[in-house]
Amino acid sequence: MNVLITKVSRAGMAALFMAAGLSAQAQPLIMARGHAVAVSADDVLADSQRIPPDKRLTVLSSPDNVQQIATNLLVRRALAQEAQRDGLQDDPQTAATLQVARDRVLSEARLARLDVQNQPSEAALDAYAQSTYKANAKPQRFEAPAQTRASHILIGNEGPASLDKAKKILADLRAGASFAELAKQHSTDPGSAARGGDLGFFGPGQMVRPFEDALDALQKPGDLSEPVVSQFGYHIIRLEERRAAGKRPFAEVRAELMREARQALLNEARLKKAQSLTQGIEYDRKAIESFAVKPAL
Repeated sequence: MNVLITKVSRAGMAALFMAAGLSAQAQPLIMARGHAVAVSADDVLADSQRIPPDKRLTVLSSPDNVQQIATNLLVRRALAQEAQRDGLQDDPQTAATLQVARDRVLSEARLARLDVQNQPSEAALDAYAQSTYKANAKPQRFEAPAQTRASHILIGNEGPASLDKAKKILADLRAGASFAELAKQHSTDPGSAARGGDLGFFGPGQMVRPFEDALDALQKPGDLSEPVVSQFGYHIIRLEERRAAGKRPFAEVRAELMREARQALLNEARLKKAQSLTQGIEYDRKAIESFAVKPAL
């Protein structure tokens, strides 16, 4: 049995809309009127759920896009009003389609409320994450190649003075100066400079060859290289740590597994609810077989 994937809640939609530049209103925020109907911000929010989540904010941040959505909704609402005036809602097929659409919207709202009620505790999430990490179904998932963690201070190559500056910084480091402080003051690599020169862990082939060769020559944590020139400038490299190939530590993958755990546990609760509702269902097998032979399409 399929379990519906959790959708954005009404509160989440409101937050998204406010992020797009529209604040919550005590009264409905009417965006368009015409032909005896109106379209509100709530209508646009509801319709925006058909837009992929990764594109939704971009679409709703454009006034022209919002206006087009409101226009489309108003035209459809006006047509729906005309259909109701003409009694089309009494057509059996139309009535069934309306009921199915209503059921879908309300059932999704009910499932969203169940998700809120069934939010797992931190302890439950951690236990699930630990269990997933220890399971051997896909051990290769957490395997990592040999990695090295290093820091560097990069001095942009602007001529002989740049090498002199790199040598002076190296001398200061060997005299006991703080690597992190000098990186923040002098490194022209803004990303790592903000972290005190820390480049984090990386594997073979991720750095330029002169950098890798110099790093490979360092023996123990804390060792410093001579200034190494590459196309980026002069690097002063400090070895921080070497990590042999093997399983990534739990702490490194915990956040990822906790996210998976939350979704899995919520889906389990949804499945349990769906299974409880299938109990006691009575089927008219003859009607089902008759339809399957010749669907009333």
